[in-house]
Amino acid sequence: MTRTPRMRPTFELPLPMGGKPLLDRIEMHLQSGTCRYEGQVVRDHAVLRRPARERSLLSPYLALDVCQQDGRTLLRGRFSPAPNVWTGFMAIYGLLGMIGLAGSMYGISELMLGRDSLAWLAGPISLALIAFVYGAAVIGQGLTSDEMYEMRTFVDGLIRDAARDQRPAGY
Repeated sequence: MTRTPRMRPTFELPLPMGGKPLLDRIEMHLQSGTCRYEGQVVRDHAVLRRPARERSLLSPYLALDVCQQDGRTLLRGRFSPAPNVWTGFMAIYGLLGMIGLAGSMYGISELMLGRDSLAWLAGPISLALIAFVYGAAVIGQGLTSDEMYEMRTFVDGLIRDAARDQRPAGY
């Protein structure tokens, strides 16, 4: 089964225990000094990232949210690039979109007035550049897939440990 690349991959897991034991365990690991990740826990939210010395421009951040849905406790996780990288990608998309729209409007107006103009090509060119930037994002995501897998494995282990600690004796 092949998956389509997603801009910010997400996952959702039902928690066998409440969210507090998991978040407490994440915070304990982050403060231990031996954890391979940095981050913080605030209320029902946690953020994990690689330490600064190991982090690259493309290194993922993992945002975790604990929420209640239909009487179940769920953990929602979202991988994304660093906030400044994500903002840069969105700014590039916005800028290319505005240039493409403005150029297309100007070019079509010129053509409607019977003047020769190639400005209408700004639309298709900007769409091609947007596709190129999207492709670069997908390639970057592929280059960091091992880091995302390691982070997800770390979280899965914490969930398993927190669930085991919450079981009554004799199980």
